[in-house]
Amino acid sequence: MRKLGRYRFSFDTWRILEMDDLQLEESEEIGSLEVETKDWRPIQGEPGEGIRVAFVDGVRRTENLVYLEGDDGSFSQGAFVSIGVGSLVLTLGKTNPAEEAFKGIRVERFLFVEKGTDLEEKTLRFRFGDTSLEFSVREAEGDLSPYVNKVMGRMEAEVAEKVFREERPGLLITDGTIHYTTKIKNLPFVGYIKRQKNLYLYPENTWILREMKVGERTPLILVHSQPTMERDRTRSFDKLTWYVRISENEGLSGIARLEVPAGIGLKRAVEIANLTAWMVPRLASTEFTDRRAPQNLIPIKYLENTLRHRIGSQALIRRIIIDQMFKL
Repeated sequence: MRKLGRYRFSFDTWRILEMDDLQLEESEEIGSLEVETKDWRPIQGEPGEGIRVAFVDGVRRTENLVYLEGDDGSFSQGAFVSIGVGSLVLTLGKTNPAEEAFKGIRVERFLFVEKGTDLEEKTLRFRFGDTSLEFSVREAEGDLSPYVNKVMGRMEAEVAEKVFREERPGLLITDGTIHYTTKIKNLPFVGYIKRQKNLYLYPENTWILREMKVGERTPLILVHSQPTMERDRTRSFDKLTWYVRISENEGLSGIARLEVPAGIGLKRAVEIANLTAWMVPRLASTEFTDRRAPQNLIPIKYLENTLRHRIGSQALIRRIIIDQMFKL
């Protein structure tokens, strides 16, 4: 084992850090099901040909899981992780060249260690030919897996704000729930939630999910959440959410949930909900092209593939880290 600061490193070469998107779920409660209308029935989407839409997403990958043994005999865990975030901007109904569509692509690499692990290094650099890999050393707040997801969430929010400011799309969709930041709370950012961990409906209202046809949505639902993206203090963050049927699949497998900050106002939220009910089914993936069909939207799939390509070869990166760590 090689030493860095007062810690000796060893590698777990076969096991990886499992990271779950559901760790990003926030604690939410239903505020009102009548914020848009008291007439609880499916609502048809409205066409939006020619509108520019930006999709923002991120991917993360564990390169190496490591163990750290301190001079005092203590053991802790760490992980070399690569995170890629970016945006795909397209105009509905038009040809969108790839070289013009991808915006704000960003790749960062980290060595996450447990809280209180002082490696006496802020950055680890590994040379490879004429280039180098740089991993920022970061102490995780809590368990590694949810903390990695929080870091990626912050990076996605930064890219979303930048793309919205520079490209001014008519709609910006982030893959996953939206979290509180001062800048986002009044912007028309749409969170797209593929997997339904919780239903923000009362039992007597769930019938609407069975009755909705493809391209229809539920009325807007007001929810209260306790976000965790800002570390200074917990803030309440009202959202308006709705469900859209995106395919003929039975049950929740043909349903997606979308949400916007309540701060954008009811009128704008209704416009966005109507547009997404029309748009999302047209961008839904199919089972023979994506195992996460139909909820994984085609633009998000292509964005994820591009980000994974930008992150680079996992086998090569793992080999570089192990070889050069043992040369320290």
